[in-house]
Formats: sequence, C-alpha cells, structure tokens
Amino acid sequence: MRRLLTVVMIAVLALPLFAGGGAESTAGALDEIRKITFPLAEPVEIRIATPDGTSASLANSLPVWQEIERLTNVRIVWDAIPSTQYNEVMKLRVSAGTSALPDIMMVPNGLSVAELGQQGIIIPLQDQLAVNGQDILRVYDELPMVRATTTTDGNIYTINSAGNGIQTPYSLIIRQDWLDRLGLETPETLDEWMTVLRAVRDEDANGNGDPDDEIPFSAGGHAWYTTFWGYLWDLNLFQSDGWHGHEDGTMTYDFISDDAFEFYTWLNGFYHEGLLDPEFMTLGGESALYAKVSQDKVFAFTAYPSQIPMMEDALRAIGVEDAYLKPLAMPEGPRGRHMEVINTISSNGYAVTSACRNPDVAVALLNFVYGTEKGRLLLNFGIEGVTYTVNADGTYEFTDLVRNDPDGRAARDVLSEYGCTLGLPYVRMQERDDALLYIYSDRLREDILTLNEETSQFATEQLVLPPATEEESNRISGISGNISSYIWEMTGKFTVGEISRAAWDEYVDNIRKMGLDDLLAVKQAQYDRLMANY
Repeated sequence: MRRLLTVVMIAVLALPLFAGGGAESTAGALDEIRKITFPLAEPVEIRIATPDGTSASLANSLPVWQEIERLTNVRIVWDAIPSTQYNEVMKLRVSAGTSALPDIMMVPNGLSVAELGQQGIIIPLQDQLAVNGQDILRVYDELPMVRATTTTDGNIYTINSAGNGIQTPYSLIIRQDWLDRLGLETPETLDEWMTVLRAVRDEDANGNGDPDDEIPFSAGGHAWYTTFWGYLWDLNLFQSDGWHGHEDGTMTYDFISDDAFEFYTWLNGFYHEGLLDPEFMTLGGESALYAKVSQDKVFAFTAYPSQIPMMEDALRAIGVEDAYLKPLAMPEGPRGRHMEVINTISSNGYAVTSACRNPDVAVALLNFVYGTEKGRLLLNFGIEGVTYTVNADGTYEFTDLVRNDPDGRAARDVLSEYGCTLGLPYVRMQERDDALLYIYSDRLREDILTLNEETSQFATEQLVLPPATEEESNRISGISGNISSYIWEMTGKFTVGEISRAAWDEYVDNIRKMGLDDLLAVKQAQYDRLMANY
C-alpha cells in the first residue's frame, strides 16, 4: 500500500416491523428521484438497525439525534441492538426476508454486500447519491480510498465511516518511571527493547524491594496481541489479518511467509526468556490487562494512549505518586520500522434496504450526517454550547462537562451519552482529535503529539478491501474462518511450545489444504479492484 505522511482515516425477529413492507422506489433514473431538502415539509419515518452504544443507548432519545431529527424533520425509529448480539440478530432478520428489515442497516459481519445487492436485499446507491448525496460524493473526492473500498460490480452499496487526518495510533506503552529507576534510555531498536525488558525481569524496577514481581511485557488475553511485534518483520498480522498488499500490485498472506517463521521463532524465545506474561492468552481481555498495569506489576503493553490517565490515576490511588506511562513509536526491527495505522475506514458499512419506502429520504439523511458541516459537527462534537464551543480563531474546544466529568468518565464516554459517533456512519474530523488532546495533561499531550509525528514517518494504510462479489463469496465461503481459527491456535502453540522448520512447513501445508489458494485469488482480485479505483 502507499506510504503515508498524513494518515487518512473510516431485538430479534419478534421485534415490531415497520409498516408497508416492500419498496415503492429504490434506485432508478435520475429524473425519477426526488430532490430532498431539509427540513421536510411533512415528517417521514426512517427505521435504522445499528449496534447500540455501550455507555448510552440510542433508544433513549440522545440529544445529538434529537437535534438531527429537528433539523431534518425525519422521525428516526431505532432498532438499537447490543453490539455483541448485532451480527447474529441481523443475519436472522436478513434470512427472514425484506419484511423483517429496517430502512437502513449496518450490514452484519459475515454477509456479502455484493450478494445482498444481487439478491435485491439492499439497493445500489449511486443514482440516489447523484441527487441526494452530493456531500458524500465530495467526501469521496477528498478520500478516494473510501469510494474504492465501498464499490463492487460497479455499484456503491454501503456508506462507511471514515477519518480525515492523523489519528493517534494504538501503540506500545511503557512505565517511564521504571525506566528512569533502572537508569536506562528509551529503547529505539528491538535489541535495545530486549535489553530493557531483561533488566525489568531481573531487577527491582518498581522499587518495592522484590526483584521478582515485575512483568516485562503483558497482553490482553489472546495470542493476537503478541502479533503486534510482527510489524518489526514488516508483517501485517495485527490489523489486516495477514493480508499484505504491495506497491507492485501483488497480494501476499503474511502468516505463511519466511519472515513470519522468523518472527514466531523470536516470539518463542521472547516467551521462554520470561519476558512475556505467562497469562498472555488467558488474562481475560483488555480491562483485565489495565487492572494488572494498575497494580504496579507491568512494565510494557499495547493500548491506545487515551487509556493512560485512567491507569495513572489508579496507580496514584495505591501510592505510586510518580507513575508515568508513556506511549512509544515502533522501534527499529529486523525489517526496519513499519506499522499499520488502524481505523482509517470502517469495514462495516450502512446500506439502504429494498424494504425502504423512501430511499431518497434515507440517502439524504445519510448525506446530512456524513457530509454536511452541521451533521459532522453533531456526530463529532455534540451540541454547541453544551459539549463544545467554537473559539474566536475557529478552533473547537470541549466544555468542562466533557473535560472534567464528575463521575470520572472518559471524554469519549460522555460524548457518547449525547449521541456522538453513534447510529450512522460519519467522518471523523481531525479537529475532534485535536480538541481531545487538550483534555489530557500537558505531558501526555506532548507525548501523543510526538508519537503521532514519529509514526507518520513510516505508517502505512490499514488494508480495507472492496466487498467480494457474489461469485467470490460463494467460492471462499467458510475458508477464511477455518484458517483464522487454525492460525490463532498455532500462534499460541508456536509461542509457548516448540517451533521448528519441519513444524512450520506442516503448518503452512495445512493452511494451503484449507483452501488458501482460492482465498488468495479472491483477495488478489479485490486488491486489483481497489487499486484500479484508487
């Protein structure tokens, strides 16, 4: 993929059904599509199925969406489904036919967008966009990768969240106060990291008098977290599921490469040297990892820097007054410096279903929240004068309500309670990320800015491919899931057990027998379409 200097970012069947059933008009000739102007003269109901928020429910008339309804005169009826249940519930509703579908839905994972389009379950949007989606099309001109990843068979079927500007990356985080206590410099290469981690293992880095209770590196309870180190071998194991698109147009599968064998051999040694937390596969998730860090036991781990204040506060609460968690850019590794920047484009898109009686209104609503200035501000910042203000120089600033929540909640959680970033796809504004930085301490803000600057020098775009065609989806049905399950099983075994060239060759052979060649051919075709449209 192209090297970046500036990173661009993307109920069950018993639920009451909306009235009317099938579509009166879906996509058609441009002169047959009404031009929608907001606010509508008469209210129109649009039902939306979407994963619900975790800190606030869309069913509770959140202020941002109240304002969107006021400005558009669209009455939104939410099928807000708990995120952990969404895919299962919506797959059942899709299989039940269009009468069970809302007007707009986030396409559930595991269903082919192209197949849904061919079956007439969702409608192509390009004609509707030409009339009622001009602001979305402008975003596509600004961020051509978004258009490229949402187009299949010449049709645009989904609108996907995207980002514009530099987003603070998921990163390595260390206890800088431990490093200072050991008298060591910040590690900038893998060899220097190994020296530091061995010192943490052998010495009393946390200063409690016990040299044996420190964990050099911990992870959140799945073998996946350890593959973050694979970036040092130029491997896209962590975010792109092993798929690696190259500048010469070829697609490779990194999980079976010779470089992956070298990485797993290193990872095996990393574990057996006592540098990796023995609980790295059983810890129980990121919250359990953060709790362990907050007990003054862990030197290094991976997380978003936004989690740092919560853990530093917890450490101070147990008496570690000088606790200093610092995010670091990827070090120099055997294949240089490499890292994918994640969440550039969401792989989950929103489609208009053929059950929608008013697709023109549905697309105009998507256009309002996705492309207009007012819609973007509402989804990114909330309500002006309540959650944010605009300074004289045109910059945005979150209010004390967001910056200093009396219950100690993170700013993102407070904003979610107002409806920000929930409900429909949106474009993440760089100005939002800039304003969020000023919620942090001066030290953390400077550390994040340094991290962003250093990472931008070697970051690459996360690989997000256009949807597979119906034929392609049928060809690879079940293959990807089987291979993925096997890979994570073997990642754990290669890490804690033994690894040899013979065992590796057998692993690669097994993956090929599972249908890798067919899967690779489809991924290559998707990549070809991506690069042709980009």
